[in-house]
Amino acid sequence: MQSQTLWGIALTAIGVVVALLVPIFGVPLIVLGVALIIWRGREEAIEEIRE
Repeated sequence: MQSQTLWGIALTAIGVVVALLVPIFGVPLIVLGVALIIWRGREEAIEEIRE
Protein backbone atom coordinates (compact mmCIF):
# COMPACT_ATOMS: atom_id res chain seq x y z
CA MET A 1 0.00 0.00 0.00
CA GLN A 2 1.31 3.43 -0.91
CA SER A 3 2.25 5.86 1.86
CA GLN A 4 -0.31 8.47 0.77
CA THR A 5 -3.09 5.90 0.78
CA LEU A 6 -2.08 4.65 4.21
CA TRP A 7 -2.03 8.20 5.61
CA GLY A 8 -5.37 8.89 3.94
CA ILE A 9 -7.01 5.88 5.57
CA ALA A 10 -5.45 6.72 8.95
CA LEU A 11 -6.54 10.37 8.87
CA THR A 12 -10.04 9.42 7.77
CA ALA A 13 -10.37 6.90 10.61
CA ILE A 14 -9.04 9.38 13.18
CA GLY A 15 -11.36 12.04 11.78
CA VAL A 16 -14.40 9.81 12.16
CA VAL A 17 -13.55 9.10 15.80
CA VAL A 18 -12.88 12.77 16.56
CA ALA A 19 -16.02 13.83 14.66
CA LEU A 20 -18.12 11.74 17.02
CA LEU A 21 -16.75 13.75 19.95
CA VAL A 22 -16.19 17.21 18.46
CA PRO A 23 -17.55 17.52 14.88
CA ILE A 24 -15.78 20.77 14.03
CA PHE A 25 -12.34 19.18 14.55
CA GLY A 26 -13.11 15.81 12.97
CA VAL A 27 -14.47 16.99 9.64
CA PRO A 28 -11.19 18.56 8.40
CA LEU A 29 -9.34 15.32 9.18
CA ILE A 30 -11.88 13.32 7.20
CA VAL A 31 -11.59 15.73 4.26
CA LEU A 32 -7.79 15.59 4.38
CA GLY A 33 -7.78 11.78 4.46
CA VAL A 34 -10.17 11.46 1.53
CA ALA A 35 -8.21 14.06 -0.44
CA LEU A 36 -4.98 12.09 0.04
CA ILE A 37 -6.62 8.89 -1.18
CA ILE A 38 -8.15 10.62 -4.23
CA TRP A 39 -4.94 12.48 -5.08
CA ARG A 40 -2.91 9.24 -5.00
CA GLY A 41 -5.21 7.68 -7.59
CA ARG A 42 -4.94 10.72 -9.87
CA GLU A 43 -1.15 10.76 -9.50
CA GLU A 44 -0.92 7.12 -10.62
CA ALA A 45 -3.11 7.83 -13.66
CA ILE A 46 -0.95 10.80 -14.66
CA GLU A 47 2.22 8.68 -14.39
CA GLU A 48 0.69 5.99 -16.62
CA ILE A 49 -0.18 8.58 -19.27
CA ARG A 50 3.37 9.96 -19.25
CA GLU A 51 4.79 6.51 -19.98
